[in-house]
Amino acid sequence: MSNNGDGRGQGWLLPAGRIAGVPFLISPWWFVAAVVFTILYAPNLRGEAPITPTESYGVAAVLVLIVYGCVLIHEASHVLVARALGLPVGRVVLQLLGGVSEILEEPSTAAKEYLVAAIGPLTSVLLVGVSAAFVPLFEPHTVPWLLAWGSLSANAAIAIFNLLPGLPLDGGRVAHAAIWQITRNKVQATIVAGWIGRGIAIALAIAGVYAPSQIVGRSSIGGLYFLLLAFFMWANASVAIAQAKVANALPKIDTQALLRRAMPVEAQLPVAEAVRRARLSGARALVVVDSSGKPQGLVSEAAVMELPEQRRPWTSISELSRPLAKELILRDSVTGDALMNVLRESPASEYLVVADSGAIRGVLSRVDISAALRAAGVR
Repeated sequence: MSNNGDGRGQGWLLPAGRIAGVPFLISPWWFVAAVVFTILYAPNLRGEAPITPTESYGVAAVLVLIVYGCVLIHEASHVLVARALGLPVGRVVLQLLGGVSEILEEPSTAAKEYLVAAIGPLTSVLLVGVSAAFVPLFEPHTVPWLLAWGSLSANAAIAIFNLLPGLPLDGGRVAHAAIWQITRNKVQATIVAGWIGRGIAIALAIAGVYAPSQIVGRSSIGGLYFLLLAFFMWANASVAIAQAKVANALPKIDTQALLRRAMPVEAQLPVAEAVRRARLSGARALVVVDSSGKPQGLVSEAAVMELPEQRRPWTSISELSRPLAKELILRDSVTGDALMNVLRESPASEYLVVADSGAIRGVLSRVDISAALRAAGVR
């Protein structure tokens, strides 16, 4: 499953090499999933081949690794096509429910999105064909036969599931690209595909709770997995819908009117004195500058408010400032999709806005943006 956006916030990840030049990382939850699936699936294999209980766990472990290997090949196809189209890819993450290719930039056209999304299921279908070619080569109900058949079944499931036409699945992105191409309205396409994704999530939850054992498997793990997929689908579809609404509203918001007047201050200036000067000048933001006047850091309003007044005369403003990374510096012309990308990929409480000359124009607060979006009807 591909994912546009940074996708951070997953906690500690183990570096495991590179895929097509893109960092490959493994979530610690993957190891938990691999062990659980191995333990729960092993008993099902004992009746399929003449193996001992101990051997069944080894075969189950190999089968789990094959399945996740197929997931990685699926994700690698997304990476290769995205990079061929000039789209930056941050990393590939193997996690509890599969894999995610973190594409850092939205495709500029529906055609590009279609190509990036469609290649994943097509790759899985190709792997189904490769696995099907191996199945007849082995004696039925032997270990090699089980592994080949397991690979076939896993790739078929990956392909079918990812072809479902709801976000965030590949099929949802294909549907999104089609609706976008027909309507010429990217936001509406996202909302429609997102609601389809929510519908699929509801269906998966119902299947996980009520479906007969023939559908979800001979153990409760099948139903639990369906419920986890349902949660994943609903959460990510909801994020896509929310982001679409924000992206639609942002161009209509006058970001220049939201700029807080910023006052340059020296790093060693006491907080109390900085606050006094800011009040006199009507400034609502503090920017730490060096001796040449170049911005070096931002001081959040929350940090100042949280500092007890009795400590302000003895605390330098540098102790409250956040280093001014280049991601936190915006041109005064930024708006729409560009601003949306910054808010998503570089979350912060404040951003410094400068003119093309580098002169400080003001500070854009995330709180003020959120308030403007609420006033525009975005919830």
